[in-house]
Amino acid sequence: MSSTNSPERKLAKPPLLAIVGPTAAGKTALAIHLARAFNGEVVNSDSRLFYRGFDIGTAKPSADELASAPHHLIDFLEPEDPFGLADYLDAARKVVSGITARESIPVLAGGAGQYVWGLLEGWNVPRVPPDAELRSELEREARDKGGDVVYARLKDIDPEAAERIDSRNVRRVIRAIEVAQSGANIGPRRTEEPPYDALIIGLKVSRERLYARIDARIDGMLMDGWVDEVRSMVERGIPLSAPAMTGIGYRELAGYLAGERSYADAVHATRRATRSLARHQDNWFSSGDERITWFDGREPESTLRAADGLVSSWLCEAASN
Repeated sequence: MSSTNSPERKLAKPPLLAIVGPTAAGKTALAIHLARAFNGEVVNSDSRLFYRGFDIGTAKPSADELASAPHHLIDFLEPEDPFGLADYLDAARKVVSGITARESIPVLAGGAGQYVWGLLEGWNVPRVPPDAELRSELEREARDKGGDVVYARLKDIDPEAAERIDSRNVRRVIRAIEVAQSGANIGPRRTEEPPYDALIIGLKVSRERLYARIDARIDGMLMDGWVDEVRSMVERGIPLSAPAMTGIGYRELAGYLAGERSYADAVHATRRATRSLARHQDNWFSSGDERITWFDGREPESTLRAADGLVSSWLCEAASN
């Protein structure tokens, strides 16, 4: 079979290729390579890439990368637009359906565990409208007493939800408290059978090497004008409470621009928060998860060759079933 052609398939479930792993592991490059090699289209699962204008600090794919393969769910929201898990699953399912209807392969790429597993496992997420009064109260408490206090509140009322959420993501913690206090079942309900015939490829990098990559990426972002990007958002009047501003580094650098912290402190806090994110992603994508085929992210060339072989075999097997 030629890897550049889409084979005829008669599947009970539509195919979906997913690329997972921690931030800075190389998911974007691998996803684009596989999309180009196997008639695929990339479906973003990183919430930071949803928002227009937030490019440098989110490590958004470059214009050349975006042009090299079809991409979906990137740059489609304004900074203050709310967009939760249920919204993402609705949008992603619609996109995946369109891709498979074109007889192309959806290539899911990103490190947001809730979004990835929600799509792959067919979660049904309760829809609870925002509680403006509660949200204001919790945001004020987070400002006055710190995000840890709000996170502790979530742990008290729904410890299972707290386990799934990064304590540093105050917006998501507040949303989980909203849902829990509404009386809805915050735990997503999974379908009995996964909705897709999924091949999940994971990229793993040693902790020490990953941290070095994270630091190098942050240094590169700063050299590319990240501070100016944040300044432009502040000057546009985008509040720190806007969903887009919750991305790691934006509030920290906004604090520096406001004279509330030093530049060194803002950068240090950004590095620390990004490392924390990488550790949190390890909880979602475990090296012991037998659903994931892991490759060493230290060797990109050999990983590309091995991934090509794996995907080609997967497609051949799918076509023969």
